[in-house]
Amino acid sequence: MNLKELLEKYRIEIPILQRDYAQGRKSQSKIANEFLSAIFNVLNGKRQSLHIDFIYGYQENDKFLLIDGQQRITTLWLLHFYLYKKADCLEQIKDLLKKFSYNTRTSSANFCKNLLQKDFDLNKKPSEAIRNKGGEFEKAENLNNDPTIKAMLNMLDLIFEIVENKKDIQKLVENLDSITFDLFDMGKFELGEELYIKMNARGKQLSKYENLKSFIEKDSKISKEQELLKNIDTNWSDYFFDSKNPEKFDTRGCNFLHYATLFFALEREEIESKDIKKAIENPNQQVNEFYKPLQDIENIKLLNRVINLCILFDTLEIKEALKIKDSYFFDKILSYPDICYFFSILFFMKENIEVENIDKSAFNDYLRVCRHFIENHRLDKPEEHIPQFFRLFKHLSQGHQNIYQFLANSPTHSFHSNIYHLEARKAKLILASREGGENWEEILNQTSEHKILKGWVDFLLDFSDEEFDFESYSKKSEFLKQPNLYKFQQYANITMQILDKEGFLDKNLTLFQRAFLCIGDFSFSYTNYFYGNSPYDIFRDREALNWILKGDKNDSNWPYFKQFLDTLLECKGKNLIDKMQEIIEQKTDLSQKEWWEQLLIGESALFDFLNERKETFQRYSRIRYFYLEYSVNKVELLPGLRNITNVKDLLDYGFYCYCEDKGLKVSDYECGDKQYGDKFDLSPHFSLDDMEVLCNSMESKIYFDEKEYPINLEKGSNIFNEFDRILKLIDEDRVIK
Repeated sequence: MNLKELLEKYRIEIPILQRDYAQGRKSQSKIANEFLSAIFNVLNGKRQSLHIDFIYGYQENDKFLLIDGQQRITTLWLLHFYLYKKADCLEQIKDLLKKFSYNTRTSSANFCKNLLQKDFDLNKKPSEAIRNKGGEFEKAENLNNDPTIKAMLNMLDLIFEIVENKKDIQKLVENLDSITFDLFDMGKFELGEELYIKMNARGKQLSKYENLKSFIEKDSKISKEQELLKNIDTNWSDYFFDSKNPEKFDTRGCNFLHYATLFFALEREEIESKDIKKAIENPNQQVNEFYKPLQDIENIKLLNRVINLCILFDTLEIKEALKIKDSYFFDKILSYPDICYFFSILFFMKENIEVENIDKSAFNDYLRVCRHFIENHRLDKPEEHIPQFFRLFKHLSQGHQNIYQFLANSPTHSFHSNIYHLEARKAKLILASREGGENWEEILNQTSEHKILKGWVDFLLDFSDEEFDFESYSKKSEFLKQPNLYKFQQYANITMQILDKEGFLDKNLTLFQRAFLCIGDFSFSYTNYFYGNSPYDIFRDREALNWILKGDKNDSNWPYFKQFLDTLLECKGKNLIDKMQEIIEQKTDLSQKEWWEQLLIGESALFDFLNERKETFQRYSRIRYFYLEYSVNKVELLPGLRNITNVKDLLDYGFYCYCEDKGLKVSDYECGDKQYGDKFDLSPHFSLDDMEVLCNSMESKIYFDEKEYPINLEKGSNIFNEFDRILKLIDEDRVIK
């Protein structure tokens, strides 16, 4: 609503408990000018509207008493008064403006009344013009000493300075209705003025967290629980307070209670899926019926146990991290994964009444399993995924005393079924370890703690199985139930070394791609073909990596990574770099590869080009293929997903890089023009010995100046031998001098 709508509905009074009007004080000129600047951007038509948040108060008889927001409302009242008076139309709004008054001092109330009744010279500063009228507006001593009056006069002077030379005052008046706010009636929630006396006496605005605490304490059962109330005032405050960031206190408390309320709303089935995203993104919404679950004593006891858990967590000496242990977890709007993580803790604590007696081992196992579920899911549709995770953790919390036994006994679930099945497989192996069997737990925990794998090792369990068969696996038959520990350890350790970003992958991604391609075309199509990146710690990158390593997304549905691991284990090199170079240089017959595979494997500059930009999977470079009768006849290296400019033809750029490697005289390679299959005319991108060169894989020809040289791109031919042959022919033709 706007000010006129507020005054049409209520008589507004600033109650005696409130402090004086301060926004107009000279000491507050910076705040006042910023507020006025924002308002006049609307009045001058630079912005359509301005919303100044919530105004708090409560009804008493026929009046509405302002508790929080009096500074903003008083400034708006003065602005309406002065602009209407300046536009010579004060009579239109005078009766409404009379419905606003101060009850802090009699002199303040009289001054407001007299502003509407008396005249003064509008060509002078209001403070000067009003004082020149003697005692008409108020006694001189009050004009000079009443803090509210002094601040009002100063605010009127600031308004005067802004509009002094403006001609179209009527336009400003018309746009006043575009300044809006929300009104919160505390009386509907039994929040009276006593809550606000202390804070407003110090001139501090009440935070939403304080509102929520008061709202909680209005419940008759909660209000009788003195120990619980004491904990809210002490333990909760200790948890949220940080001496280095004291300003975060209210935000943390508010967000903690807000997302807990979302949990309770899902539990009560009181929120529709379509409203979940809005609730997540608006933790600062007004205290309304949404927060009603916070007046349930059992819910508050649960939250109290959660905070006690956070405070006592370090004494439990648990290896798995508790993300909410430090309250900075609640510093901002929670991400979808963090909301799910918070929910998993709430469910666990619903089942554990005594924090001090929590089974440490059981809690550690529960945290690890829940983390795997959260970290290994896309979680990008909150209206679907948040309720599904809620139900999943409700299900898992039944096994809080022994989550692995619970998973072993309940190995399937409709939601997140692949990861659920994987966790159940691992649970059986870990239980067997704890019962004296092979030590699966140690290596599985290592894969759990790996920054990229994060426990997502279904493909490694499959590859290490005693009954593994390539043909059956590529057809997705579910027959693998006997993983071999020694083989798994070998595979897992090599995989973790390869995926060590800092230790290996960031610097050796091209080498890994070339060596892996020696085994087979592991790429998959997702807006052209993706050959991997050095993944960031985000799910979409790790999901794409899992598709590559598992092999069920490539064109052959073939687990090339198992063959790659087996080949690495056979190599004699001392480290991964030596082993991968051995695969490329000694274990691969290039003539048995397609021409484009030979180039990608043999010429490192090609993958280097794809890996120049350090991007996530969804923006990473791709390779585009064109086919003629089921055979690849043109390949393009793309700097992004689907480019048609700055694209490099594989044969053309590959020949250029080969010539450059041989120390021949080549120009820079320029590829800024459009290129996309045969949709655009092909043009030379570089010159050799000052003569233009163009390679055309669709015609199987290389053009040098005006002469053409056929190149054999058939399987069985070595592309690099072909390059040498053509360079020799060019030399024999005496084109290169």
